[in-house]
Amino acid sequence: MSKLEPNQSLAASPAPSALGAREIAVFAREQAVDRREEAAELRDKAADEREQISNAAVERREVATHLLEANQHLVVAAVHAQTMAEEAERATREMSFKAERDFLTGLPNRALLNDRLAQAIALVRRHRKRLAVLYVDLDNFKDINDSFGHSVGDQLLQSAARRLEHCIRHSDTVSRHGGDEFIVLLSEVESAEDAARVSVKLITAMAEPHLIDDHRIEVTSSIGICLFADDSEDAESLLTNADTAMYHAKRAGRNNYKRFTPEMNATAPAHQPLHLVR
Repeated sequence: MSKLEPNQSLAASPAPSALGAREIAVFAREQAVDRREEAAELRDKAADEREQISNAAVERREVATHLLEANQHLVVAAVHAQTMAEEAERATREMSFKAERDFLTGLPNRALLNDRLAQAIALVRRHRKRLAVLYVDLDNFKDINDSFGHSVGDQLLQSAARRLEHCIRHSDTVSRHGGDEFIVLLSEVESAEDAARVSVKLITAMAEPHLIDDHRIEVTSSIGICLFADDSEDAESLLTNADTAMYHAKRAGRNNYKRFTPEMNATAPAHQPLHLVR
């Protein structure tokens, strides 16, 4: 074995303690690198999870937005459909009203009167009661039209319609039969006297002055009465006989009423000349 020279350093061959420290330091650095890599992986994983959560939240918001928009569209569609249904129903009511009402006075027209008269006859037949038809005609209405014009004449007809309606019960009917003629259906009466009392009430109300524009118009009325089933047994003859009785009331001086009797048909001239008595 050779001996060390005096000046030869022991550092030429590291001491065991120095080697152990370096190895520990290397190992520690390697451990630190591993930890950093693991931390990086965890950060990447956490970032992926956050991104997934964020994407899911976005998707949920988008779904919620789509659902909200769809719901709003449904609400708008439902409101629109309801509006259209209401408009269609209103149009149907208006068409039905126009089909059954007189355009000038708003009273039931002949078609609606015939329907109500048929129902009233069926009802009184079952209960063995009476009904009355009053045929009302304004006296000398043509003179009013000629003197004041058709506009005033139309307003007079409207005023006459309102007065007739105010004189009867809710269960009765006033109908404009055409021109200056009106039909009053008393759906149930006990006797001819009931119909006569109503006729007097109508004549009195009609004779009160009508204030139209700047005019004070006075007009009278003549009324013919026919009772079911005393004087007639069907709707057509009720109206015809009441019409005949009305013309006899005119011939008797106007501004009064007459109840139909069979003798009126026997003694009256042809129906057409009777119309000239107005």
